[in-house]
Amino acid sequence: MNMGDRQQQRQENRGERQQGRQENRGERQQNRQDYRNQAREDWQNWAGEHGDWYHGAWAGGWYPGYMWANYPVASALGLTWWGVSRLSYAFGMGDYGNPYYDDGGGYDYSQPIAAYEPMPESQPAATTDAAATAAALPPGVSQEGMALFDQSRAAFAAANYQQALDLCNQALKTMPNDAVLHEFRSLILFALKNYKEAAAAAYAVLSAGPGWDWTTLSGLYGNVADYTTQLRALETFTKSNPKSSEAHFLLAYHYLTTGHADAARKQLAEVDKLTPNDRLVRQLLGLTATSAASEDTTKPTPQPPIDPDKMVKTEQLVGTWTAPGSGGAKFEMNLDKDGSFTWKYTSGKKSDQIKGIFAVEQNNLALQVDDGTVLLAEVAVAGGQLRFKVIGGESDNTNLTFKKI
Repeated sequence: MNMGDRQQQRQENRGERQQGRQENRGERQQNRQDYRNQAREDWQNWAGEHGDWYHGAWAGGWYPGYMWANYPVASALGLTWWGVSRLSYAFGMGDYGNPYYDDGGGYDYSQPIAAYEPMPESQPAATTDAAATAAALPPGVSQEGMALFDQSRAAFAAANYQQALDLCNQALKTMPNDAVLHEFRSLILFALKNYKEAAAAAYAVLSAGPGWDWTTLSGLYGNVADYTTQLRALETFTKSNPKSSEAHFLLAYHYLTTGHADAARKQLAEVDKLTPNDRLVRQLLGLTATSAASEDTTKPTPQPPIDPDKMVKTEQLVGTWTAPGSGGAKFEMNLDKDGSFTWKYTSGKKSDQIKGIFAVEQNNLALQVDDGTVLLAEVAVAGGQLRFKVIGGESDNTNLTFKKI
C-alpha cells in the first residue's frame, strides 16, 4: 500500500469515526430530550406516576395568565409562579423559610421539597421483571415507597389515621422528595388535629407546586362526611385562635382545595397580617385575586417590538460566567455551543450543580433542567458583563450580574 492509499484510508477511517461520534451524540441528545419531554409532562400533571386515584391539582396548576401578560415567551413555556419558585430554590436564588416548622415536628421542613431529580447518566440493563418494573418508575419513586403509600391510603380510608401516619412516614424514608406523599401527610395530620405540623407540610408542598383539587382529596376518604367534620373542627379552632397563623394558612389551603377562592383569600389576608412579607402567601393572594378580576385583565397587553440592539445572540452567551451572591455565595454558569448548560451554586461548604439545555429568544434566556422544568430570565450583555433577571422572581435575590471568565 503506497502513501497515498494509506492517507486515503486514514481519512476514510477518520470520517467513519466522526460520523459514529455524531450519530452517538445525536442519539444521546434525542434520549435526553425524550426524557425531558416525559418528565415535563409528569411534572405538569404533578404526580402522574401515582395512579388512577390522582385526579389533578388546583385548576390543573394553571391560573389565568395575567402575571405573564408582558412575557409571551414565559406563557409559551407554560411558566407558573410555582415553576419560578421551585427552580429559584434549585438554582440557589430563592430564600426559603417555613414559618410553621420547628424542630419538634416529625419531619424536617426547614428546606423546600427538592422536586428536582437529576437525569441518570446510565441505567443498568433490566434482567428481571422486578428490575424492569423498578427501571420504569420515575426518578425518586421506589417500589417499596409506593407499596407503603398504598397501605397508608388504605388505613386513611378506614379512618385509622395514626396507622396511616406511621406508614406514610416509612414511605417518606424511601421517597423523601415526593410532593404527593408530603401533601398526604399534611392531610393525615389535619385529620389528627395536629394543625401546626399539617400547615408546615402544606407550606413546603405549596412552595414547590399547586395543591390537590377536590376530586383528588375527597377520593382519599372512605366516607367524605369525615372530611366535612374535620374541616368544621379546623374552622372552630381558627375562630377560637384568631392569632394562629398556621390555622388560617391551613384553612386557606383547604378552601382552595374545595374551590372556595374568596374564603381562601380572606384567610390568607389574616395570614399576611400575622406573618407579614411571606413570599408564598403573597403569591397565593395574587392567584386568588384573579377570581375577582375582570376577564380583560387576563389578556396580554400589546407590547412594542424589542429594540434590535437589546436582542441577544446565542454566540454572545457561550462561555463560562461567574457572579457573586449574598453572604459570600458564588454562581457559575457555563453555556456550551452545543446548547447544553451547567449551573453551579456554592455557599460555604455547600455546592450544588444542575445540568440541562438552553435556548435564547430575543432577550430571554431559557434554562431547561433535565427534569423538563424551565427557568426563564431576561438577559443583557454589555462590557463583558451579563445581567440576569429571573422573570417572575423576587427582585432582591434573582438579579445577578455575571462576568465572563
